[in-house]
Amino acid sequence: MSSLKVKQIKTKLKDLFEQHLNLNDIGVNDNERENKVLSRCLAAYAVYLESACTEEDAGKAVWDGSDDNGVDAVYYDATEAKVVIVQSKWINSGGGEPSSGDIALFVNGVRDIVENNSANFHPRLHTRLNDISQAIMTPGVTLEIILISTGSSTIARHGTANIDRLLADLNDPVDQDPIARNKVIGLDEVYQSLARAAGSGGISLTATILDWSYIPQPYAAYFGLIDGLQLKEWWDSHGKRLVAKNIRYALGATDINEGIRNTGRGAPEDFWYFNNGITLIADRIIRAPKSAASRTAGAFEFMGASIVNGAQTVSTLGRVDAEDSLGKLRVSIRVIILDNAPANFGAEVTRTNNLQNRVEGRDFVARDPEQTRIQQEMSIEGVEYQFLRSEDFSLSPTSCELVEVTTALTCASMDPVLAVQVKTGIGRFFNDLTKAPYKTVFNPQTSGARAFNCTLTQREIDAWIERQKSTLAKRSGYPWGVLVHGNRVLASAVFKLIGRQPTDKTIDDFRSSLSAVDVDGKCAAVYLGMVQVLEAEYPGKFLAVLFKNPTMSKDVFDKSVALAQAANNQEAPATS
Repeated sequence: MSSLKVKQIKTKLKDLFEQHLNLNDIGVNDNERENKVLSRCLAAYAVYLESACTEEDAGKAVWDGSDDNGVDAVYYDATEAKVVIVQSKWINSGGGEPSSGDIALFVNGVRDIVENNSANFHPRLHTRLNDISQAIMTPGVTLEIILISTGSSTIARHGTANIDRLLADLNDPVDQDPIARNKVIGLDEVYQSLARAAGSGGISLTATILDWSYIPQPYAAYFGLIDGLQLKEWWDSHGKRLVAKNIRYALGATDINEGIRNTGRGAPEDFWYFNNGITLIADRIIRAPKSAASRTAGAFEFMGASIVNGAQTVSTLGRVDAEDSLGKLRVSIRVIILDNAPANFGAEVTRTNNLQNRVEGRDFVARDPEQTRIQQEMSIEGVEYQFLRSEDFSLSPTSCELVEVTTALTCASMDPVLAVQVKTGIGRFFNDLTKAPYKTVFNPQTSGARAFNCTLTQREIDAWIERQKSTLAKRSGYPWGVLVHGNRVLASAVFKLIGRQPTDKTIDDFRSSLSAVDVDGKCAAVYLGMVQVLEAEYPGKFLAVLFKNPTMSKDVFDKSVALAQAANNQEAPATS
């Protein structure tokens, strides 16, 4: 039976992906050609299953040829803020599993991708590797590590141990949101997913809509309220296919989604007041209450349905486990029926419903009088401070903007824990403007002059880091990782060596004395100290994980500052 399933899925996978693969390295007379092509199709299918991409994107994500370090496909899904890394194996018998040796090679490949170590990858893959490594450095990005085969859905103990060690190294035990997860996809999962896709003529959704109304002209539509539990059931049944036509898709772990989740769990009665609701389009309606029926609650069934606005709401509520709260929660819903609408009307509804400007937490700083005061104080000294979002604003020696200033003041607080927060997600600073961490850096003691002086210093530190990067032969290891993953802790340590007093001067006085601060010298001393501490006390640690951990970051900070201060004392000339 298993070998029959393998034969059944073979043609389907080739139809979906073969045309999008680069097969130039596989000879026409290669005895293993078909198996190699099918293995690549399988890798593309894993990417397709685990992301919001097209068949073409999935095919292009396959890493063709030899010297791939055990990695068969990699794809950065920006919509869900995750990197999908795949190893695939085509097994004609439908039994067995990837060998422990293959899995060990794959695990090492994942490690090298995370650390941007290109030594074990063919030069043709170096550009791709660098692009993916840059994506991994983006705060909030997670890793989905996939083993897919036409064999067993489980792997043996030795293979599992390799994967478990990798996850333990990548995931901070203190962090509730792991950076990496793994999944094993076997023949049964491949077969079932392909069978479901082949058998579906569009998603059919049943819904009980409360306090509903009907709009007959010019195109039929319904609107009303739906409870959160129904939305969770939709998500559990259909997953990402439910929002496949949505331009933004589901944006993974964002500050906005965290707010949706927290309200859904803790204050479901308030949810309707805080949320914009969802828009659904459907090819046709199969069942609806008669117009004379009570509008208090109506049972509906929609065919060919897709959520085109509100994907974040549905996907986030779909991951909330508190069913009692979801049952109390209400969400505005409108459903537009397309069977009598123009041919392109559904696409226009999708496009126009996703054009509105996204309001971010940082936009609410417009209400904070401290920001206005800082702006005025900078203006008196000839500096423009832009704390409202603007596409027209550009940085200059006499201008700065909110995110840059926030980063600089956070590093200048000399608190490595705050530096970790600004590194892992600056959006958190603007979630609540009435308390830390926002109030730690923006308060009555923060003058406009200090804010800009810290920004100038931060620019000097960032420039030194970029110059130092250019001197390194390898984009891997601790010397590179400190500059990439530990850049904010490094900056915080440099500010510690500088002290507060210099940045409290007027802007003109600080500019004239900036060279005496010797930012470059302090950067070099801290950098050497950080590398020394990491190599001695944290061998083999993923720096992308270490510098998310407040405790370890503080330890590196304290010890590297002490080493830099000791080195400075040794170099200081003796006084008589």
